[in-house]
Amino acid sequence: MESLKNYGLKAVALINMDQEYGPMLKWEKSLDGKTSAQEMIAEFYTMFMVGMHRDILPKAIVFEDKNVVVSSYNYNLLCLFLKREVDIESFMTFAESIMHKYSGDPPKISCLRSLVARVNKFWEKIQ
Repeated sequence: MESLKNYGLKAVALINMDQEYGPMLKWEKSLDGKTSAQEMIAEFYTMFMVGMHRDILPKAIVFEDKNVVVSSYNYNLLCLFLKREVDIESFMTFAESIMHKYSGDPPKISCLRSLVARVNKFWEKIQ
């Protein structure tokens, strides 16, 4: 997990829509110990899903202290919280592929393993 933190990943979270309770955090892993989706679940869900019926979903939103990249699938959002200086395009591609691989419901451990494998491949290419 240290390689993910070194690569610029701050946290990973899966948010889903419960028909009774609204947006809920299904699972989360904070890599920097500070970044969390917990306090902004409804806000993230609204920001990224508001245009769903028109197919105008944002894939990333830039904040002052982080970038958030998401992939949506069947009302689930896979959120990747990145440091500002990280290239978000490669993480967008990954988020899309992992969501489709698991039909929009990736388990936490599989998602993190896939991220580690992807980062390790990236490090091998640039070494």
